[in-house]
Amino acid sequence: MIWIWLATALALVVGILLSRPVRIRLAFTHQEENDEITFEVKALTGLVHFRYEVPVVRFKGWATGVEVHTEKVNASAGKLMKDAREKIDAEKIRSIFEDARLLLQHCFKFNEWVYGLLRQVHCKELNWKTSVGLGDAPATAMFVGSLWALKSSLLGFIFRLIRLDTQPQLMVMPAFNRMAFLTEGTALFQIRIWYILSGGLRLLLRIRKTEGGLATWRRIIARRMPQPH
Repeated sequence: MIWIWLATALALVVGILLSRPVRIRLAFTHQEENDEITFEVKALTGLVHFRYEVPVVRFKGWATGVEVHTEKVNASAGKLMKDAREKIDAEKIRSIFEDARLLLQHCFKFNEWVYGLLRQVHCKELNWKTSVGLGDAPATAMFVGSLWALKSSLLGFIFRLIRLDTQPQLMVMPAFNRMAFLTEGTALFQIRIWYILSGGLRLLLRIRKTEGGLATWRRIIARRMPQPH
């Protein structure tokens, strides 16, 4: 009898854990030469808490590409886990697209899987503020209108894929008679652990449906994984 109670209690605990949400917070800022992107993941009421920071993004020219500085922090322990600098040039972008093409070819109806998983994502917070100036008042006013339309179209597309549970806070402010461009925003997304695990299982089953799918995914993921130093 005691084993039945233990199994019931264990099933209850597992069920509660699987129903808990994973919260993903995205923050970004661009002002003149300063760029910063922060990606924070929190789960199991804070027991799992990681933060990825991209404090430097520099465009070095078409030949050199983009320089990216990334930091991975275990926020629960306050420990820097990874500090990397990487240059993304045209050759690396071409290689990434080629690998993505192979992954898509070796997964049965990958788009259908992505749409199904994204429908379980909820947006709990969205703030996006932009200030722009072109040095000329009429041109600035026209550009502000275009930027409003661009933001609305982009968010309209995104929220056809995921669920919006909040009123977005959007601002586009003109900076007349001076050159300026500042944009910053924060967003909070949430998905339950159960949907992540079941989505991963469904993805694996779809990969196995295609000939050579599992071997192709293993090879590409192994090549893309950072090598230990």
